[in-house]
Amino acid sequence: MKIVDFANVQPSDIALTIFILHPGRANYPEINAYKDFFGGHRFNVMDGTLEKYIAFPRKDDCVLWCIMGFYSQALQARYVVHDYRSLSVRPFSWFKDRVKRSFNQRPDLRIFQNELMRTDMSFDDGVPTLILPMGVPDWLFEPIVSEPLAVQKKHTFSYVGEISRERGFHRLLSAFREHVGGNEDTFVLVGDAEPQIHREFKQTKGVVFVGKLPQPEALQVVKLSEYAVCYFPYHRPHRFQTPTKLLEYAALGKRIVCNDAPSNLETLRRYNISAHVTGRFIFDETLPSHRLSIKENNREIMRSTAWRAVIGESQVFEKILGIVRPS
Repeated sequence: MKIVDFANVQPSDIALTIFILHPGRANYPEINAYKDFFGGHRFNVMDGTLEKYIAFPRKDDCVLWCIMGFYSQALQARYVVHDYRSLSVRPFSWFKDRVKRSFNQRPDLRIFQNELMRTDMSFDDGVPTLILPMGVPDWLFEPIVSEPLAVQKKHTFSYVGEISRERGFHRLLSAFREHVGGNEDTFVLVGDAEPQIHREFKQTKGVVFVGKLPQPEALQVVKLSEYAVCYFPYHRPHRFQTPTKLLEYAALGKRIVCNDAPSNLETLRRYNISAHVTGRFIFDETLPSHRLSIKENNREIMRSTAWRAVIGESQVFEKILGIVRPS
C-alpha cells in the first residue's frame, strides 16, 4: 500500500476544490468529517445541494464528491466520486437501487461504506472502488468540557437517532410501555420524533422526548445515562449499514443494550464491542435495569474508528492527491 506523507503536501500542490454534493434532506455526519480531514490538508472543501453546485463557477478544478442519491444528469467536474453511505429506503428500496445502478452517471471512483453495499450494488463497469467505513468524531477521545445541557438528569436508558415508524420505533416504545413503564426506569430519546409517535407516547411514564440536539450535546445526554440503547431495523437498507450510534456509544465507554439486528451483531463482532443483546424490540422481554449485567466498553479499542484514522486508512486521500500530482 502506498502511504502518503501528509506533512509534505505543500500548499502549491493543492489546486482543487472538493465540492461535497448531497440531497440536503438528512443529517450527514461524514460531511463534517470529510471537511475537517481534507481541509486540514490544505484542500478547499465546500458542500451543498445540486442547485448550489450548478452555480459553482470553477467546475474544471473541482472534485465533485457525491453523497449518493439520484444524479442521472452528467455533471461537469475534473473528477467525480460517488459515495454510497447508505442504500435507498422503503418503499421499493431494492427497485430504487437498481434504477440508480442503471441510470446514475458513471463516476471516476466509487466509495462504499462496507463490502456488503459494494456486493449488493454489484457494479460491473470497471470503475475503481474503495471501502470507507463509518467513523466517530475525533473529539470523542478528547477531554470532555462540560457545557450547558438540555437534559441534566441522569436517565436509565438513552437513545440517539431516528424515531420513525419506518424503523419500527413505535413498536419499541410499545414494548417499553408494556414491560418497563410501570417502574422507575426512564428512557430519554434524542432526535426528531415523527408527530404520530410523539402524540402516542408523550404521556407514557418514563419516556422523555428532548428533540434534536447538536451532536456534542446529544452524546453528553448519552454519557449521563446508565445504559445506551442501539435499536436497529432488520430490513433493507439498514441490514447493509453500520449502526454509527453503536460505534459512538462504545467510544464513550458506555454500557450498551442492543437488539439482535444483523448489522448490530456484525458490528459487535468486528469491533469487539460489549453489549447486552435482546430480541427485536429491546423491551419486548422484561428488561428491568437492575438485572442487567453489562461491562463498560474500552474506549481505547475504539480509537481506530475516529474519522481521521478511518479516512486516512481508506486510501481515498491518495486517490485525490493523485489528481493534483499525477505519478
